[in-house]
Amino acid sequence: MRLAAPFLSIVTLIALAGAAPDASRSPDPAGKLGVWAGRWHYAGQIYGTAYSRAHSDSGTADCKWAPNRGYMVCDYFSTDPPHDTLSILSYDPAAKTYAHVSVDKDSQPSRETVTQSGDTWIASSEIHDAGKLLVQRTIFVFLSPEKQETTVEISADDGRAWTKMIQVTAVRVANVD
Repeated sequence: MRLAAPFLSIVTLIALAGAAPDASRSPDPAGKLGVWAGRWHYAGQIYGTAYSRAHSDSGTADCKWAPNRGYMVCDYFSTDPPHDTLSILSYDPAAKTYAHVSVDKDSQPSRETVTQSGDTWIASSEIHDAGKLLVQRTIFVFLSPEKQETTVEISADDGRAWTKMIQVTAVRVANVD
């Protein structure tokens, strides 16, 4: 149960973003982060698992480029239950990798490695919980420039079996300057 808050923040935050139709098709890997830009309204379900308590979740996220266009910054606020998160997506051209860092007021920052292929982005990390090593993955699928679906799954056996924890759908409702 103690893992639900970090998962919820990471998932919902990332699940919230969207962009111009051409952002995901950009030949510039850093430019692909533009797919997250915009104001998003989302709603979804957190399932009852060994690591999460069942409840609905909804809220809003504003995602925009940092002034240097090196980072996509998302400010997230959930109304159900109330909490907020700051999320930063970046691209490292030397390593040719994407990363996601999430900061919540009531927990340590978290960092995830992110892979991107077409309209699908997958963030993953390892988490230590009660002496167990868990693998968490968050799958973001941009169904269109205005709609995104996010699924968070967890595995206690190094990815052989996955348990769905969260399912969220986000709709881009505006551009954010």
